[in-house]
Amino acid sequence: TIHKMRAPGMTWGKLPLNIWALYATSIIQVLATPVLAITLVLLMVERWLGVGIFDPAIGGDPVLFQHFFWFYSHPAVYIMIVPGFGVISEVISTFSKKTVFGYWAIAISSLAIAFIGFLVWGHHMFTSGQSAVATTVFSFLTFLVGIPTGIKILNWVATLYKGSIQMTTPMIYVFSFLFIFSIGGFTGIMLGALSVNIHLHDTYYVVAHFHYVMMGGTLIALLAGIHYWWPKMTGKMYNEKLGKIASVFIFVGFNVTFLPQFVMGAQGMPRRY
Repeated sequence: TIHKMRAPGMTWGKLPLNIWALYATSIIQVLATPVLAITLVLLMVERWLGVGIFDPAIGGDPVLFQHFFWFYSHPAVYIMIVPGFGVISEVISTFSKKTVFGYWAIAISSLAIAFIGFLVWGHHMFTSGQSAVATTVFSFLTFLVGIPTGIKILNWVATLYKGSIQMTTPMIYVFSFLFIFSIGGFTGIMLGALSVNIHLHDTYYVVAHFHYVMMGGTLIALLAGIHYWWPKMTGKMYNEKLGKIASVFIFVGFNVTFLPQFVMGAQGMPRRY
């Protein structure tokens, strides 16, 4: 639809940034999801026909399962967060009363995240026994994927600069997003560092990082989007005062819940407890 059915005059340079984000997300979904499907088929072949693919007892390789799983599941987190980026771009522009700073930078960074996101799956496997060369390369690529994300944050903050900012409910969620997602991003860079990761792997630090990105990023962007488009979708306005109160409660409650997990993880508490 984005390629072939744009309205007359709707050039690539005029697409809403939300659509650019959905475009990048769609590319990831089309390319990554089949890998998960193939993995499930291989698992069924192993279970039903006794062919040794992943089970070492019958000649399989369990690390291969991890590779297949994470080749899908790392892009999957970008499938979740990139649409959130699109929502933030829309809301921040509306309530700053400005066009978004660096349109092409934000648009291309969505595609860059989609591309680089396919090359970093091995950072989930630093302790799995893969080669030192592989872990070094995956570590470098993990740092690389932080660049387009940082470009987005920079452009959103630049959009706010000298804007006529309205502190509506969606905008409060946007500020929550910028604060929380930045912490999620920085801790991801720390987990990408090999020496640090060996200590933090499979601890609550990883759980905290994941939630700061997925809940603090995706979910809060979703809440911003719901409040932003709710009147448009339903023709009814929500109670602005209650919306603001709820958004502040969510921001405080989120940080009280998940910030201590960084400390617990850094002190060695394992995941899944």
